[in-house]
Amino acid sequence: MASSYPYYNAGGIPVVQGQAVSAPAVPVPSSNATHGDYQQHQEFHGEKQPNTCKDWIWAVLFYCHLIVVAFATIYSVPKMTADIAADMSGGGYGRRLDEIVTSGSQIFFSWRKLEEQQEEDDVVSLEMSTILVILAVAGCAGLAISTGALTFMMAFPKPLIKASLFFNLVCIGIMGISALAAGAIFLFVMTAIMFMFNVAYTYAVWPRIPFAAANLVTAVSVIRNNMGLVFFAYNNMIVTFLWSIWWAIAFASSTYVLSGCNAEGVCENDVNGFITFLFFLSFYWTAQVIKNVVQCTVAGTTATWWLFPHEANSCCSQGVRDSYWRSITTSFGSICLGSLIVAIIQATRELVNSIRNQDDSNGLLLCIADCILSCLESMAEYFNKWAYVYVGIYGYSFMEASVNVMNLFKSRGWTAIIADVLVDTVLLMVSAGVGLLTGILAVLVATAMGQGATTLFAAFLLGMLVGFVLCSTLFSLVSSAVNAVIVLFAEAPREFQQNYPELSQEMLTAYRSAYPDEFVY
Repeated sequence: MASSYPYYNAGGIPVVQGQAVSAPAVPVPSSNATHGDYQQHQEFHGEKQPNTCKDWIWAVLFYCHLIVVAFATIYSVPKMTADIAADMSGGGYGRRLDEIVTSGSQIFFSWRKLEEQQEEDDVVSLEMSTILVILAVAGCAGLAISTGALTFMMAFPKPLIKASLFFNLVCIGIMGISALAAGAIFLFVMTAIMFMFNVAYTYAVWPRIPFAAANLVTAVSVIRNNMGLVFFAYNNMIVTFLWSIWWAIAFASSTYVLSGCNAEGVCENDVNGFITFLFFLSFYWTAQVIKNVVQCTVAGTTATWWLFPHEANSCCSQGVRDSYWRSITTSFGSICLGSLIVAIIQATRELVNSIRNQDDSNGLLLCIADCILSCLESMAEYFNKWAYVYVGIYGYSFMEASVNVMNLFKSRGWTAIIADVLVDTVLLMVSAGVGLLTGILAVLVATAMGQGATTLFAAFLLGMLVGFVLCSTLFSLVSSAVNAVIVLFAEAPREFQQNYPELSQEMLTAYRSAYPDEFVY
């Protein structure tokens, strides 16, 4: 007999990302739900999709674009390096990369002629040995503190969410006071308006804090039970860094060749704007794909944890491995398509900003264009994050996932619920706190290694950056898990009740209190 439950196929087998897995969990009806409520809850749900490659043409296009970038690198880099080498040897002088100099938060390269080596430059700098020790200590401390912060968030979710709302108000207040002190009246007025809007927002969402806290606790539980996800998150961070270096080399060398530049930096012509746009598109598209592979992996893992705890309850669980494999194979084309939509907007915005820096005559129009593009970017990323949950769970194509997940929320009356971003604010605040701690630790390390007082600010910034980046990378998993938890709570509350009764009861109670009109369970 065909099952009517959202997560079952025609044979009554639960489905995760288009694949039937294990034996079905026994549904546990809620004692608070009437028959009419349950029928309303069943109006829309995701369905099993064939286990085939979706949107595969976009995956092919993505790989082809990487081949083009590789060709541009191979063709342009030798030409540029040959010209520079000839110029360096022909003039009788050699140049070398003297040192990485740190002044405040800016790292810059100091070049000097070999014949004119003199005494040490009068520049405040950290010794390389100190930089390496700070990176190692801040990195280890950042990982440890971030992992400990997961436990802290589970213990105190409501106070953290309340604190994050006040954190927003304090930050805006500091901006307003700074603007007033600097005599920037217009900026002060804008920050005052922002402050009033945030006060109203805080008042409006205050009753919803328990539900957001329950979502946060559940999402953190997913990550703590599947810490293998952390490996993929940090691995993708490294891949993004390496991609940035590759792209920068390809872009610089291609611009050098196409512009007819020489080693002195004098160019005969400008690069075609369309080529510049394509390079920007390449950078943002690849960065988005790398990030969204992790989002889909987290969604698939969360669904497995939700339905079958024994398959997603260890560091390198089957749920983690299978979800990642699907994200880079059958669902990769869908990820590429959604990423391309956002990347086109980002690349266009980057091009507009470049034109603004070179042309002051149309500053107002370009500012308006940038504002519109910023709004479009935010909207695209907002809808994408929900679409990727359905891609990661059911294996839908990108367009089908976008439509179906929104239909799910509309059928539940949840359009207001998914608009809340309380958890993301908490994650940002805690990441900033971790960065502050690692920054202080870096100052202690620099002091212990005999660095002067003038270098301590640079040490603080370096340590803070390392801690913030590592913590943000880990917490991006929590943010993705929160999105998946909300979708799964709308789709499969009975499985949640059976497998995790305490978490389920907490979420149901908070949901009933925060959204009494939408409560149907």
